[in-house]
Amino acid sequence: MPRLVDPGQVEPVVGGLLGAIDVDGGPTDEQLRLLRALTTHVWDRPDLELDTTRVLTPPEVAAAIGGTDAVRRFHYLLVVLELCRHPLTAAQDERVEEYAAALSLDGMGLEFCRDLVAEGAEVARADHDRFEVNLREAQQEPSLRGRSQRDDLTDPELVEMLMAMERLPQGSLGHALMRFYAEFGLSVPGASSSELNYAFVAHDMNHVIAGYDPVAEGELALGAFQMGMNDSEVSWILCLTNLAIHEAGVIQLGDIAPKAATLARPGVADTFARALARGSRCTGDFAVADHLAMVEMPLEEVRARFGVPPVE
Repeated sequence: MPRLVDPGQVEPVVGGLLGAIDVDGGPTDEQLRLLRALTTHVWDRPDLELDTTRVLTPPEVAAAIGGTDAVRRFHYLLVVLELCRHPLTAAQDERVEEYAAALSLDGMGLEFCRDLVAEGAEVARADHDRFEVNLREAQQEPSLRGRSQRDDLTDPELVEMLMAMERLPQGSLGHALMRFYAEFGLSVPGASSSELNYAFVAHDMNHVIAGYDPVAEGELALGAFQMGMNDSEVSWILCLTNLAIHEAGVIQLGDIAPKAATLARPGVADTFARALARGSRCTGDFAVADHLAMVEMPLEEVRARFGVPPVE
């Protein structure tokens, strides 16, 4: 999915996104930093100056990109940029809704933002949880789907299976996963009580293959990377979850404390945009692969199989 939108659609997409964040006195520094990073790293248009790009109204954007794949990608970026305004205001949400209406857009990201503004964080969290539960099985490690945990939501047999990967050759995917847990002091899925243990196996494998650390900027980058590989509903809920935790700061997942405006930190917007572009250059979607069937393979061979570009 190179560039995510066709070269001829980049300027109308950017012009529409600029219009969508031009409220409350104009775009915030964080919103502009992220949009500039996208034009530079995703669309290879460092020449496109945001202060001279023509701002498009909702009907103009609909006329320029309506009926193309660019609409779906515009939709996702619209939500990401909305969540980069702190505090998120009614004016910002109303402007985004104007663009969404012109393009006949709706869905979990827009509903999350809509309720976050109008109803507050508790209602927005309920929105997120409803969407996430409906997509939970698709997030799980394929060979673990349908498997039952104990009443206390642990799985000792899974822990034993994962710990055995320490004995695999160095450089293998399985050995790299165990080093990942050790390096960052993370519990092996199944050892702690969680409904998400089987999803964490897949998520952690994706961290290892993509090469992003399990810290705030790395989580946002992994979400962007997976959207670049395959902008499916499953990829979007994972990306939205990371944004809700690390950008909007309204969801706590286990011991991961919510935090706001991570994309405003130096260099993080560029990391996010590079990850989106990097994911789009993969030749396959390893996020939905049977990772446990590949644990004995060298990590570099796994990356080669899916055409994963080196981390910049």
